[in-house]
Amino acid sequence: VTGFNLISQHAVTRLAEISTEERRKILESLIGIGTFETKKAEARVQLQEADLNLKVAAARVDEVRQRIEQLERERNDLLRSNLLKTEINSQQARILSAQILSLENRHQEMSQTLEQEQIKLDQVRHEREDLTQQRAKIEQDRRSFEEKTVTQGNQELFDLERRIAEASKGIVEAKSAAETAKNLVATRTRQREAFTKQAEELETSIKPLSSSIKSLQSHKKVLEEKIDDSNSKVEKISQKLTAARSSIDQDSKKLREVQDEIDGLGKELSNLTAQSKGSSTKLDLTASHLQTLEASQKEFVQLSEELKTRIREMEKLQKEEEKRLESIEQKTKEYGELKDQRRKEIDEALDIAKKARVTVVEFNTQKNLADNMGAEDKAIEKIEEMADEGALKGVYGRLEDLVKFPEEYRKAIQAASVGWMKALVVKNLEVAIRCVESLKRTKLGRVKIVPIEDLELSDLEIDSDNVSGIIGPLSKVIRSDKSITPAVRFVFGDTILATTQRAAFLTASRGQRCVVTSGDLYEPGGGLESGYYRAPLEISNLVPRSTALESLEKTVKSLETVVQRSRSDVDRIETELGELLEDRVSASKTREALARDVELAKKSFERTRTFLQQTTRRIDSLQNSMTKEKVLLDETAEKQAEMKRRLAIIEEERTRLRIDSRRSALSQLETERDQATAENQVILREKLELETRLSSHQSSLETLRPGIDQIRIQLRSLDSEIHREETRASEAHQRLETLEKEMKQFYEEKQRLVGNLDSVGAERKKYEEQFVEIEKATRKLLQMMDPLNAGITDLKAGLREVDAQLTIFKGQLRTLGFETPLETHPDLIKEAEDMKRVLEQERDEIGAINQLAAQQYESQKEGYKHLSVRIGELEREKLAILDFMNELERKKHDTFMSAYNKVNETFQSIFREMTGEGNGRMVLDNPENPFEGGLDVLLQFPGKTELTIGSASGGEKSVSTVCYLLALQQIHPMPFYVMDEIDAHLDVLNAKRLATLLRSRSSMSQFIVISLKDTTISRAERVFGVFIDKGSSQIVSLPSRGENN
Repeated sequence: VTGFNLISQHAVTRLAEISTEERRKILESLIGIGTFETKKAEARVQLQEADLNLKVAAARVDEVRQRIEQLERERNDLLRSNLLKTEINSQQARILSAQILSLENRHQEMSQTLEQEQIKLDQVRHEREDLTQQRAKIEQDRRSFEEKTVTQGNQELFDLERRIAEASKGIVEAKSAAETAKNLVATRTRQREAFTKQAEELETSIKPLSSSIKSLQSHKKVLEEKIDDSNSKVEKISQKLTAARSSIDQDSKKLREVQDEIDGLGKELSNLTAQSKGSSTKLDLTASHLQTLEASQKEFVQLSEELKTRIREMEKLQKEEEKRLESIEQKTKEYGELKDQRRKEIDEALDIAKKARVTVVEFNTQKNLADNMGAEDKAIEKIEEMADEGALKGVYGRLEDLVKFPEEYRKAIQAASVGWMKALVVKNLEVAIRCVESLKRTKLGRVKIVPIEDLELSDLEIDSDNVSGIIGPLSKVIRSDKSITPAVRFVFGDTILATTQRAAFLTASRGQRCVVTSGDLYEPGGGLESGYYRAPLEISNLVPRSTALESLEKTVKSLETVVQRSRSDVDRIETELGELLEDRVSASKTREALARDVELAKKSFERTRTFLQQTTRRIDSLQNSMTKEKVLLDETAEKQAEMKRRLAIIEEERTRLRIDSRRSALSQLETERDQATAENQVILREKLELETRLSSHQSSLETLRPGIDQIRIQLRSLDSEIHREETRASEAHQRLETLEKEMKQFYEEKQRLVGNLDSVGAERKKYEEQFVEIEKATRKLLQMMDPLNAGITDLKAGLREVDAQLTIFKGQLRTLGFETPLETHPDLIKEAEDMKRVLEQERDEIGAINQLAAQQYESQKEGYKHLSVRIGELEREKLAILDFMNELERKKHDTFMSAYNKVNETFQSIFREMTGEGNGRMVLDNPENPFEGGLDVLLQFPGKTELTIGSASGGEKSVSTVCYLLALQQIHPMPFYVMDEIDAHLDVLNAKRLATLLRSRSSMSQFIVISLKDTTISRAERVFGVFIDKGSSQIVSLPSRGENN
């Protein structure tokens, strides 16, 4: 059959000989089953890819799970290490806090002691100043006395007394300088030892910070210059005194005027000097305060930058947490939907599995019932199989397969046979016995057996002529081979066939067995078997095949496996949902904490910015104040220089005055010298205090920014200062020895002159005693001042050391993350140290730590979740492919069966029209799975038994093939059909029927038939003749049947 419904000349012959498999494939090609196979092959390839992806993902899941477990352990170690580190820092902070508390208490005690010692020293200094003023007053009184009483002749004694006083004062100063230098050397030596010890402790951590002490060193240089100026001034005054004593020849009146002017200038100069000192002190204090403010400004700027960085980092972390929270919410929603979907799939699968189980039970019940009811058929089939294989000889087959009879007598024959139509016909009794033994051995069931040669048949003739409605003996209407006739007579020999109930009843009343064509059976003696006739039931058609049961059971098991896997997936999804909920709570808390931290950091930033602005304004104000003070100081210095120049001019004028005036000027110069010396002492004390401040400041800066080089610089500075002080002490001792020698000479000279001045000896002795008392008191005060100065210096050095240690400990405390010391008790130090040691041992036991474990764990965890989701998607994809394949298989089966049923019905109709009363039908070798078997055609021509198309004769094959072709063409009706000598192998009757059939169908389609048979041509509506004329085909139109009529 071509695609245009063209039936060639030999198509009938070829189709009659094809196999059942080919016949089925023809039907498949017509309905396009290949399309389903193509789609199924593509789906199978996709299924293999899905299986491969699923296996790869499963292997990847195992690998990721192991990695997650490892990272989880590493993360736990990291968290544990961080916790231990925090706890160790807490214990260390507790220890440092206790040490800071102890140092602060010590600092407070030393400060109180220093304050008390400073008060004592101030009292001693005040007493010394009082003694100095008393001595100056006594000296003035003595000079007045000497001016009034001493004559020109006593001038030598006066000069001697003056030199003795100067020598005595020089001795006191030399001793004071020597003691001060000695104390300073001892103090600096102790400081050097402390710095050396500190340098050894901080040899790798202390760095030089020369920039922080430049201002103090410059101030120190200023003080040193002032000291030099003061020494120069004292030296000049001493020179002036020497010159004044050598040339006293000026007028006393003018001397007094000059002296008054000098006193005025001295007071004004003293005021300017005091003002200059106040300005200098104010500048120093302002510079120190300014330096502190600048350091605070730098700290505020650094703190502001740190707060900005911290705020940005926390805002970034906050955004990341918000993104993470959104991701967790999305995943939670997806997992919830996936869980609901899986549960729905589980419910559906359970429902299907339950129904399938019920179906399996029903099928098994039917199978058991069929096995019990169809035992006889199985037994016969077993005997037939043994006979076909040659194990049993002499078996002819079933009686119903060996006889033929008219179809209208089928009911009567079935009723009369009482089941013997299925009896097994064998040759003799020996064969029958072997059959029975085989059935007993295999335990299959019971059968009816008819041994032909050993039958005992009655020879009586049945009289049926006297009753109307009697056809005759039933055995007469049954046709069979002569060899089977005994079996027919054995089963039906005593039965008469009647057409009416009355005739059957009368026959039975005469003692003969009679059956009516309607199937009613009358037994002799009055027994009757009647009712509605039902065709024999084929038990095997009601029972599902074992392959179908096995396939159904496999499907049920597969569904149960899918349900179990889906339940595992649901459990896993619920676990992951729980983890996601925990992560969501954690992320929410983290986000809230970050928001609070950001808010606090912003507030701190605002406060820091406010402090920074205030500090900047304060620095500007101090700088302006310093500028004004410097201008004022410069103006004061210019005034001082101008006054000094004027004072020098006036003193030059005074030198030209008489001796009395010169003596007064001399006394004034001595007073100025004493004042200059006192000022020099004040500057020296200020220098000492400055050096103490410088050392303290250096110690603080060295603690904040440690550096061994700076300490070494301090050591070199101390060495230089120690050397300088030792030199000064040596010079003071040498000067003291010189002055003592001079003093001894002066006293000897004085003893010589005393004898010459007896008149004024008593008065001078009184002055001398007063001088001695004052000198003793002064020495006593100096002896009291030296230990006080040493003690104060030691206390200040100790305070600097305590401040340095406090700065170091507080810096370490801030490094540990604590801005202020913790509240603790000294008794808890031992417990904190033991706890710290135990925690450090536990931390060391952990070993190496993966600092990125937390981030890697979260990353791998997210990957694992995505991979799990991917596996779920792959499983759903696989199930979808399987469902698609099952759907394709179902549609393929439904499409084929629909076409098969349609062709079968058409075939039956066409075959019935072609054969009159014949029956033809198509059957599948495997109805449950039609694609695994062939398609056979069963034929039953009128008056004949049913047989397959392969067993039919040539003419019968032609008829059935033509019917099959016409039935196939009903699948896709076409507007025309071309048939080339389709009736070539048909007899006249069948050709006539074929032509009639085609004419009846010509109302729907046009049939073009090429034929040489008159019976076919006579029934055509239009007839065309074709003949050859001169090598060309010529067509002529013949009159139709209607035109002939």
